[in-house]
Amino acid sequence: MTKENPKPLHFWNNVCYGLSAVALSITGNAIGLFFPVFILEVAQITPAQNSILTITAKVVSSVSGFFVGFLVEATNTRWGKLKPWLFLTTFPAAACYFFLWFSPDIVSPTGKLIWYLVFYGGFKLLMRGFGNARSSLVMFATQEPRERDTLNTYSSAFDTAAILLSTLIQQGTFALFHANIGYDPCGNATLNGTHAHHGPSLDTEKTAYMTAGAVGTGIFVVCGLAAVLGVPERKDISRVQRSSCFPAGDIKELVLHPPFLAMAVINLLLMLGLNTKQNYRALLLQYTFNLSDQVFYIIIVYTVASIVATFVWSVVMRRIGRKETVCLGILVFLLPNNAALLIATEELLGSALLPFMYAVTVWGGIGDGSFKLILSVMKTDVIDNFKLKTDKKMASILYSLWGSSSIVMNGISTAVFNWILQSANYNADDCVQPNRVKQALRYITAGTPPAAYVIALLFVWLYPITEESRMKTKMALDARRTAADEERRTLLNNADNISVQERL
Repeated sequence: MTKENPKPLHFWNNVCYGLSAVALSITGNAIGLFFPVFILEVAQITPAQNSILTITAKVVSSVSGFFVGFLVEATNTRWGKLKPWLFLTTFPAAACYFFLWFSPDIVSPTGKLIWYLVFYGGFKLLMRGFGNARSSLVMFATQEPRERDTLNTYSSAFDTAAILLSTLIQQGTFALFHANIGYDPCGNATLNGTHAHHGPSLDTEKTAYMTAGAVGTGIFVVCGLAAVLGVPERKDISRVQRSSCFPAGDIKELVLHPPFLAMAVINLLLMLGLNTKQNYRALLLQYTFNLSDQVFYIIIVYTVASIVATFVWSVVMRRIGRKETVCLGILVFLLPNNAALLIATEELLGSALLPFMYAVTVWGGIGDGSFKLILSVMKTDVIDNFKLKTDKKMASILYSLWGSSSIVMNGISTAVFNWILQSANYNADDCVQPNRVKQALRYITAGTPPAAYVIALLFVWLYPITEESRMKTKMALDARRTAADEERRTLLNNADNISVQERL
């Protein structure tokens, strides 16, 4: 251990960093799953206004995600580089998140749209700052790769658990108020082509959504402060002075760095496969396999399998290496999992379909449990490699570029897949979808990920950082830090000697 990081990280530090992932995941998952229903059926803005709101939020997120890394990188205060960003974005982001679930008594449709544009866009903007600082914190919490791997393991496990937690909060709150989360085409009645509102009143649903939003807001604040108070930030004493927040030369040097380019492609492909499966899994189970009553339980089983597998994959990764773990997860778990979803039908399996789906879910959860962990630890290796080659850390900028490219890819893929479903005559108001929709969901959810995984394997093979080169990088950086420590001590001793001589 060096002087700047004399103490090893403790269990509490790992837990606090994991809790910071909960802040991101619990809000993001709630918005992804429930906000579309809330904004159309409770806030009652028009579909056209919803399109404006969604597109604006994505543009704000992608653009701010690109620039925020440079601003974080340029920050250097007496309280650190990252802690000010984490602290100053936590409370405004929490306020924006709360007011997202508040339905104001605004008669004007334009006024209501402006309300949600302000708070949705503000939330996305602030979360890019919070998320970038949180991701970069792992590079400043410790210089030891093994401790960074542990931090990333807890982060991945807590992130997965937060997906289930957000669903439980929403379900529990609505059960408490005896309210409906949204319109169910297979359960609600219709009247003259419109939805007949049976059961709880609109005011009850507004209260339920606002209560769930308040619970999520409280958890977000607690988890955000956990990162500020519970994770150390080592000051970057080797900080390079730059003449601009957006150094063109450094950016060019970064984008031409082979490990960065390989990692960018691997990250995009693996996240494409993971996000596609998560986004359309519920529709696949409901319409293709006719298991709508089992969706919630299957998601629970998947989440538990992923959480447990994350810690197992951490051990496996240390024994066989990063690249080998990625290949093992894809070849042994994910490709068979997706192949099973492609060929499984109710006619083929009969009464064995339900246990088969649970077994496939566990197998897929184990495979998916490796992805977030492996991607996060490989990114730290790229940052260390870039630091060794150029003597520039630039962690915030690297995370910013990776994050922005993922947002763009996710937006494009979602638009393409929704267009495919629309072409297949998918209609959310239909209780039973046509066979074309069922097949489209099967190929999107189970066919797209394997294609992305196979291409990703090629880039994993081309990825230049091996276990041997990673250890050499660690030793070289340790030697460089030791030499810098010796030089600083020598300068301090000389300054002390000069001071003593002047007094004499």
